[in-house]
Amino acid sequence: MNGIDKVAGRIVSDAQQEASALKAEARARAAELKDSADRHASELRQTLLAEGDAEAEKLYSLLVASAETDARKETLQVKQDLLSEAFDRAVLYLRNLDEERYVLLLASLARKASETGSEEIILNPADRAKYGEALMKTLKESGCALTLAEETRPIIGGLILSQGRIEVNCALDTLAELHRSELSGEAARLLFG
Repeated sequence: MNGIDKVAGRIVSDAQQEASALKAEARARAAELKDSADRHASELRQTLLAEGDAEAEKLYSLLVASAETDARKETLQVKQDLLSEAFDRAVLYLRNLDEERYVLLLASLARKASETGSEEIILNPADRAKYGEALMKTLKESGCALTLAEETRPIIGGLILSQGRIEVNCALDTLAELHRSELSGEAARLLFG
């Protein structure tokens, strides 16, 4: 049995050596695979980080461009609001002129807008009561034959010239709106430099 034990011992010893060699080879292969996987993971991580940075930069640029556009829109809206307020204040200024200057303004508007000299002047109720006689006196002194209508209109100030179905609107707010486009550039330059 001694010979069998030796053979069995040798088989076991060879098997152990082979198992040790296989384990060492498996460990080496596992280490090699782990290193390869680590390298691949590191490369993938770097790629994903670079792509993420590029996407973040792109998103940042889009957000900045959007914010700049919004800021320009808001600035433009504020400027338009300020221009509207300036025109509103100009109308209010004209509306609040002293009596003499306001009557001269009305007379000038009436003379310039008159085509035939036979139109009727329509005022708002307050202006008709307060300035109607003075306006007619001023126009008569300048040789203008316009007449003051009994009719009144709810306009802010200024007047409307009427002859039959034809009317020329010289209300202050209407005139300001009509001249707004030609005056807006100059007003914007004065307001915003």
